[in-house]
Amino acid sequence: MTREPAPRIVHFLLHVPKCAGTTVEDHFAHHLGKAFQIAPRWDSVLRDVIGNRYPGIDLDGVKVVSGHSVSRSLGAHLPGVEIRESVLLRDPLGYFLSFYNYRWTRYGNGFGSEPPSFETWYARQRLNPISRFLLMRYFEQGVPALYRLSSAGRLAWLEKRLRGFHFVGSYRRADEMIAGISRELGIAEHIDPRNVTAEKKLRAEQVPDDLRARILRENAVDLALFERWGDRGWSGQPTATRPALPRFDQPRYVAGDMLTGLFKI
Repeated sequence: MTREPAPRIVHFLLHVPKCAGTTVEDHFAHHLGKAFQIAPRWDSVLRDVIGNRYPGIDLDGVKVVSGHSVSRSLGAHLPGVEIRESVLLRDPLGYFLSFYNYRWTRYGNGFGSEPPSFETWYARQRLNPISRFLLMRYFEQGVPALYRLSSAGRLAWLEKRLRGFHFVGSYRRADEMIAGISRELGIAEHIDPRNVTAEKKLRAEQVPDDLRARILRENAVDLALFERWGDRGWSGQPTATRPALPRFDQPRYVAGDMLTGLFKI
């Protein structure tokens, strides 16, 4: 009796900003060569409306796809392939601090203007950036569809889909995720960290308590994702109780994103 060949497997590794994605990508690029690919960004004004698109992409022989522009619709280019999705998450304070220190690193290297104080800089950022990134970039819930979801709606919508992921965990579990997927692929498991800023302009212990509390309060969706899914790993369910989040705060997101857009002009 002839056995059916095992289905081809392709890993989608979502690169959420400031969540160890560079370390992940460097590892698989080094060990897989052409079997690793960074998903290209679709240079179109429609990207923020209908999500990323991949005209002419060639995924023949590819085993791992990553990048800020990988999205679920990429699966349409892989008919009959088993897609295994994985993502690393981060707590809101850690995310904003890492991004702020990165901006200072860029400034020190001659790129961009000098950043303002952390509190002033934070006031110009989008709320719940990690859940927003997942909704817009990977799940392609673009504008205006994004704004139909309240904070409670965003968390519930994402959690329903994260349950089917191969790996979900804290960015501190990047080595575990890399090693596990490497074993599946039959490549080396040793990891060399990347994109780690040795000199930090600001550390967590230097953030005033009132500002720290404000960041956690204003980014409750991302905090809930991290607390509930940071220890999920390869299987299982969220490990913390789902908090009660606002159900009718969509206007806050619209106003906040408009303000952020003005600062970027």
